[in-house]
Amino acid sequence: MTITFTRGITDPTLDPALGANSAPILENHPTQSATTINGWGAVLFGVPFLAVGVWISLAALRVVNVSKPVPDAVIGIFGALFFLSGAFFLIHGLVGVARKWRYLRAAAQRPGEPWLYDFHWHQEGVAFSAFDAMIGRLVAALLWSAFLVPFFWIGLNVRGAMIFAIFASLFALAGLAFWYRWLQMLADLIRYGNSFLSYDSFPYSLGGTLRARLRAPHHMEDIDALTLTLRCVQEKYVTTGSGQNRSTRVVSYEIYKEEATLDRERLAGYAGAEIPVEFHVPADQPTTNLASAPPIYWEIQACGNSSKINYEAYFLVPVYEAP
Repeated sequence: MTITFTRGITDPTLDPALGANSAPILENHPTQSATTINGWGAVLFGVPFLAVGVWISLAALRVVNVSKPVPDAVIGIFGALFFLSGAFFLIHGLVGVARKWRYLRAAAQRPGEPWLYDFHWHQEGVAFSAFDAMIGRLVAALLWSAFLVPFFWIGLNVRGAMIFAIFASLFALAGLAFWYRWLQMLADLIRYGNSFLSYDSFPYSLGGTLRARLRAPHHMEDIDALTLTLRCVQEKYVTTGSGQNRSTRVVSYEIYKEEATLDRERLAGYAGAEIPVEFHVPADQPTTNLASAPPIYWEIQACGNSSKINYEAYFLVPVYEAP
């Protein structure tokens, strides 16, 4: 088994705010943050979208009489998008407020045991649902495509508005990445199924040893090499641009990484069984804090390289300061 250590990586995409231990950005990495707006801020942000969505939907249903230069179906798509956006922020904000209240109450009662209330951990282990990941990507692709439909209609049916269709076409080409990634996830699900990582102890401590067992995926004989990565991730809300062009997004930074690679010969011995996972967790790294916004957390990523279909799964692991 080959183990590769990577710490203090230097890269042009580093975040200088992280200090001397600057970390590289993890591109296309799944995030724990659903959005950059949380709590009551998300609620206040979502209410106007919800209200506009209801009004547009009523107009599409002809409950509200307004002048409509486009078909009701096109108006209905706009209304649904506004309504769903508003509902998402509203629910997300309220859930965040409730979670923060529960966290503060539990922290006051058990100040030295954050693993009991920082996250809804299952002490036996954690599952990675390839099905949920695939559905999430499918929803994103469908929403992106639905958002472009009204612009295509305007560009193709309103005189002098062809620019709408042109820009919609450009965004549609960019949206092909959503559909390509969805197809990859669908193939991963069909071939390998869901995955489960069993914890050998709970929680794990900074400065200690992390031992776990990965349930071997289906069709493991397809995998030429399996790379297991222990990683500490810090998410940040990064704002770019200025004025009306300013935008904020969630960026994942890799604070620490250690890898272990198993070749085909070694994997053959684990077919139909569990693959042992073992890493040393350094003591000088951050503790898990999934209740914060944005969060810091530890994960194990499993990547299987194959000439057929690649395998990929992510597992959160509870790493905290020793009591």
